[in-house]
Amino acid sequence: MPFPFHIKITSFTFNRYPQWGDIYWYDFGTPRAQQHTMAEPHLAVIISDTKATLKGTVILVPLSGAEHRRAGYLFHVPVTKQECPRLDKDSMVKVDQIYCVPVKPGLPDQYYLTRLDKKIMARIYEPLLRALGVQYLIGKS
Repeated sequence: MPFPFHIKITSFTFNRYPQWGDIYWYDFGTPRAQQHTMAEPHLAVIISDTKATLKGTVILVPLSGAEHRRAGYLFHVPVTKQECPRLDKDSMVKVDQIYCVPVKPGLPDQYYLTRLDKKIMARIYEPLLRALGVQYLIGKS
């Protein structure tokens, strides 16, 4: 499913509030030279408990095509099309690229794609916690 460019901002609705595990299209903005973060529209997974974050914001991480996966890199979590049929192709969640974004205007109902199940989200959380340095809090290195 390609980014829905055809939808005008004036047609956006916000009846559905993004939830943990939801996948939305999100426009990460214009790429910059030598950039090592996401740019342009990509799918993204909501990783925050939206009851705990500031109202009107969510924390998300981007998805990218599995062909961009770096072998042995711990912070790219694969999600196959078989596991999540609404994806166009096998993908990976880039847990090392964490964004806090406003729900309006960035995540309208029209950009919602699907929700990941708890098993996939559990796979995402171990490397996510590692990227956040949680191992230092519990005495592991």
